[in-house]
Amino acid sequence: QAYSMSCGEKSNAFENLHDVTLQRLDVYHRNNGGYVFYDAKHFAPTADRWNSVPVIYVETGPGEPAEHPRFEDVITRTLPAKFRTVGSVSAAHLTETGEKVLKGAIAFSDPAIAAKANAGELSLSTGLASPEAPDPRLPGATRIAGPVTPNHVLVFDRGACPNCYPNDSGAMFHNLQEPDMPDDETKGLLKRIADALTKTPEPPQQYNNLAEIEGLKKELDAEKTKTAELVNLKQELETLKAEKATAEKDTKWNAMKANLPEGWLGAKEPETRKEFEADPGAFALKVVAFKNTQPQGQKAEGAGVAGGSGDMGSTEEQKFANMAAEVAKATGIQFV
Repeated sequence: QAYSMSCGEKSNAFENLHDVTLQRLDVYHRNNGGYVFYDAKHFAPTADRWNSVPVIYVETGPGEPAEHPRFEDVITRTLPAKFRTVGSVSAAHLTETGEKVLKGAIAFSDPAIAAKANAGELSLSTGLASPEAPDPRLPGATRIAGPVTPNHVLVFDRGACPNCYPNDSGAMFHNLQEPDMPDDETKGLLKRIADALTKTPEPPQQYNNLAEIEGLKKELDAEKTKTAELVNLKQELETLKAEKATAEKDTKWNAMKANLPEGWLGAKEPETRKEFEADPGAFALKVVAFKNTQPQGQKAEGAGVAGGSGDMGSTEEQKFANMAAEVAKATGIQFV
């Protein structure tokens, strides 16, 4: 199909179309507070997917930050009021010589935004999705680790807000308005303009990173499972330790309890046990002192305790030795 335009149309087309550098590659860029290495090999397979990606302008008020739209809103074309689609990308490609760069052309459909670009007032930033992995060459940094999914290109007024500058200082517009351009070059450019203006934009396709993303998900799930198992094991260990400590306390108390006067038990048992567990040594001395005060031939309150009728013939030393043996058996405290 032939494409022709008047001189006035030609001038307008030049004003609305710009060659652009979308992204420098094989370098680190500051992103979300950290450094990310933009690996060119992951941009190459999807370079043509940038064609027809929408160019979106964001309005920023005084002191307001510039931000990218949600990718879902771009795909469903339900952008909030402060965003509007002002053009599309075409002729996207990676450079084959020199430094690696993602280049392309932007055709503006909004004359006011095109005028800003011609005046050098616009900056741009790419909106893309990709897997990331830790970068072994720069501690704390990450690197793009899988195929890139283009979503949009954001344009904004340079300097209108504190962050109204691109993360990539090499991303820029290259103005194409040259009135004295030779005829053959003009024809080639007009064909590019015609292709850009007559091609029906398609919604950006979401690129599925196939086995690589699935593999990363499986690894993440496996790590989550391991972490959950370790947490469960730690909880089980703490429970076993607590049960063991309780059983040991019960054993010691029951051994001591068998040698206590009845008046120290019953309703007083919780209080007596609390005193025993707070300081077993002092409690044992208290028991010995109490039993040594009991009259000869009289049982202390309770059955089977030293100093009772079974020990009537014992000397004071023998009574103390018997008591000491019982306390040692109950508490592990030795009296010398």
